[in-house]
Amino acid sequence: MTDEKTPTVGYMNPPEHSQFKKGKSGNPRGRPRKREGLITVLHRALNRQVQVKDNDQKLRIRDALMWKLRDLALQGDKQAMALQRRIIDESGIADPNAYSPEEEKKQLLRNIQRMIAKTKAKDERDE
Repeated sequence: MTDEKTPTVGYMNPPEHSQFKKGKSGNPRGRPRKREGLITVLHRALNRQVQVKDNDQKLRIRDALMWKLRDLALQGDKQAMALQRRIIDESGIADPNAYSPEEEKKQLLRNIQRMIAKTKAKDERDE
């Protein structure tokens, strides 16, 4: 007679010794966690609280850095003054009306119109 149940091995029929065992995961380490982006890590680092030397209060690191930058600028450090000016200009706190929602919408519409005009000009040149 023939062997009892001859194991067939082939496509979609792996040998028994290499099949997944019951109750054991085929991926024991699991899916790797998502790597954090630079902005996330920087945000977490700057929001940490630190003890300030002068008094018994805690400040976020970003606030402590801004206070230190202000102190250096007041002492006459030109690089600190330039950096502080740049931060103020880019944040829009120097002129509160410069970045109002209405002004932002107008700026966005101007940019869209400018892009449409560029594409029209390019299409006319290509023809």
